[in-house]
Amino acid sequence: MIRPLPAVLAACLLASATATASPPAAPVERVGSCPSGHNTSGSYCNPGSSARYAVLKVGSCPSGDNTSGDYCLAGSSARHAVPKSGSCPSGYNTSGSYCLEGSGQDSNDNLMAPRALIRDGSCPSGYNTSGGYCSPGSSARYAVAKVGSCPSGYNTSGNYCLAGSSARHAVPKSGSCPSGYNTSGSYCLSSR
Repeated sequence: MIRPLPAVLAACLLASATATASPPAAPVERVGSCPSGHNTSGSYCNPGSSARYAVLKVGSCPSGDNTSGDYCLAGSSARHAVPKSGSCPSGYNTSGSYCLEGSGQDSNDNLMAPRALIRDGSCPSGYNTSGGYCSPGSSARYAVAKVGSCPSGYNTSGNYCLAGSSARHAVPKSGSCPSGYNTSGSYCLSSR
C-alpha cells in the first residue's frame, strides 16, 4: 500500500546536489520492484554500492533523472527533488510534477543535511514557510515528519522531529527496517 506523499517525502527525499554531483542514495519505501542498484530489505529498497538517489515516480521523472520501474533515479547532474504541491519552495524550480533544487544552492551530499519539506502546520524551528513547503534557513537542522513520538536523538518541533547533535539518519517505519537501520518507535534509525 502506498502511503500519502508527505510521509513518503519525509522518508525518501533527503539529499541535495548541484549540477556537478548527484544526491546520495538513501533507503526508499518499496513500491513494486526496487529501482536499479537497490536491494529489497523488508519494506524498503536499500541502496547497494552502485545505487543512485531515487524518488517515487509521480508523472514524468524530473530533469536529470531516469525511470526505473516506479522510481526516478538520479543522473550525474540530478538535484534534490520534491513532488510539486502548489508553487515550488524558495530555491527550487518547476520540472514537470517536481520541484528541483536550483543549481546555485550549496552542495551537501550528507543525508543529515536539512532539505525542503512539504509543510504540515507550522514549519519546524530553523525553517521558513515558502508556499506549501518549509525551506531550511541558515540555522536549520535535519527534520523528518513526526509520526507518534520522535525517534531517539530528535526533539519535537510542531509536526516535525528535529535532529539533535547526536542524531542518526531517520526514516518513518513502514514494515521492517531496512538493513543497516534499527527500530526506534515509529522510525528506522541508521546504525552508523
